[in-house]
Amino acid sequence: MYGCTGQLKRRVKNRDLLLHGCIMDCRSGSAVEMYKEVGFDVVLIDREHTALNNETILEHIRLCRAMDIPCMVRVAEPSYAEINRVMDQAPDGIYIPRIRSREELEGVMQLLKFPPHGVKGLGGSTCPAGKYLGWPGGVKNQVDFYTNQFVVGIQIETGPALDDLDGILSVPGVDIAIVGNDDLSLGMGILGEWESDSYIEAVKRVIAVCNRHGVYPGIAGGDPAKVRFWYDQGMRGFWAACDIVNMWLYTKQSHTAIMEALNKR
Repeated sequence: MYGCTGQLKRRVKNRDLLLHGCIMDCRSGSAVEMYKEVGFDVVLIDREHTALNNETILEHIRLCRAMDIPCMVRVAEPSYAEINRVMDQAPDGIYIPRIRSREELEGVMQLLKFPPHGVKGLGGSTCPAGKYLGWPGGVKNQVDFYTNQFVVGIQIETGPALDDLDGILSVPGVDIAIVGNDDLSLGMGILGEWESDSYIEAVKRVIAVCNRHGVYPGIAGGDPAKVRFWYDQGMRGFWAACDIVNMWLYTKQSHTAIMEALNKR
């Protein structure tokens, strides 16, 4: 099975194209099945902007493991309780939103690491990461996975983050940096102006600094033309789909097509 094997970490290091399908609304496992069967590379389970609870997220993670597709969880906040609980549910990685400075990120990295490098607690026999997976080498293998194979992603989506890009992206242990278009354009004072010269140059600078520090660059958005553009600029990861957005868009398109057909009769 895919979960907790280190395959996602290897794909990130290889800079493979990784299309993420996001779950923000669906409580059913049908969204996981959809992304797997359609051909997406990663399931992104969101806690920051959703009402998904811990039990739903855990079942999505388990289904991802059973269906052999990696998953990452975007946490609601970078607190010990939030990060520890999500990690103990054993996704392949985690995304931390709204990073603003190197100092802040260094504190977050402490929450992701076990002693002596950090402060994360070890649930060796009670949580899914310890009990459900059945590590062949016991707790030592569990700690080894989180130390060496767990994927750590951050979001570059604030004005201060642009001012401290070198500091942030040079923090040891950061694997992925994803640009959040809405918040970054808002923080720059140009909300929604994603095709403006200043915005495009800012995102290109993120790519350049990622490349300088060996961090995998990505961006949110699934418009095919924009994906092609940013792929050509060096982006390799894309948050390319969202369950609730896709449902609304298809429903609207379907309704419009039916009404147009009826009006032609």
